[in-house]
Amino acid sequence: MLLHAFVPASRANGPGLRAVIYFQGCSLHCAKCWNPATHKFRGVEVPVLEVVQRFEEASQFGSLEGATFSGGEPMQQAEALLELMRTFRRTAPAVSLGMFTGYTESELACGRFVTRLGATVEQKCELWRAVRGLLDFAVMGRYDQTQPSIAPLRTSRNQRLVLFSSRYQEGDFGPQLVEISIEESGKSVLTGFPVLGVPA
Repeated sequence: MLLHAFVPASRANGPGLRAVIYFQGCSLHCAKCWNPATHKFRGVEVPVLEVVQRFEEASQFGSLEGATFSGGEPMQQAEALLELMRTFRRTAPAVSLGMFTGYTESELACGRFVTRLGATVEQKCELWRAVRGLLDFAVMGRYDQTQPSIAPLRTSRNQRLVLFSSRYQEGDFGPQLVEISIEESGKSVLTGFPVLGVPA
């Protein structure tokens, strides 16, 4: 899979303490996207098992409730995403899985999305059904800078928080947060929702 970044611990990307896995590559190009560096489909291929190993290592330093997939666009690497999710469910079945996607649920259900490996419409529908069955929650829909929102995990009002399992309720998702972490290399990483001037 093409990996942009791995954040080992975050409270801004879903309930509890979570690892955040940023996929590299997105062709949606939402205006004023927060992560423009994730758009190009280029970088180093990282084996799925290496990502799982990073999660396991991060879990040793704090009890991680789950993993959140972001990007980039996770569904544009749906094959790798599904392999990653199945590995999590096999090796850490108690872990919750969430996702940010710029696609709507109807687009995914109809196979109206792009995949890096060029899946057919039928294959894309199957991929989404399999991914959907493993998710606990997802934030769905394009980012629209003209519709700012302060709702949990949503930066624009057109986006929906969809619960795919009984694990969480809407009230489990807290207010938007911003986090800044500094890696060993000295690189700073900003994650969360740095939205200024949003009406209440």
